[in-house]
Amino acid sequence: MHNNFPKPFRFAVGERILEELAECLRLIVLANAVDKRSLPGCAEGAALVRRVRAAVEVVRGFLLLAWKLKFVSHGGLVELSTRLEAISRQAARWQQWFDAKIP
Repeated sequence: MHNNFPKPFRFAVGERILEELAECLRLIVLANAVDKRSLPGCAEGAALVRRVRAAVEVVRGFLLLAWKLKFVSHGGLVELSTRLEAISRQAARWQQWFDAKIP
């Protein structure tokens, strides 16, 4: 979708969206790899998942900006927002699980 952005926006914001999404994937893999049976591992996992949730919110903000500037259609924004909301909900549940393991 970012290929349809005007060139300056694509390089300034479109690439940043892709970087944030790639960072989300990296953080998810790292959170999944922590030692879930140890207190430090659960604390690290919770911190990583919090960063995932923050990155998803950054992506939402960038997409809202693109929509306001009419670079993303309303339908495109709805589709992406729905997917980002599902990721955010799952990350929130995952964070609650990690937090429950921390006394």
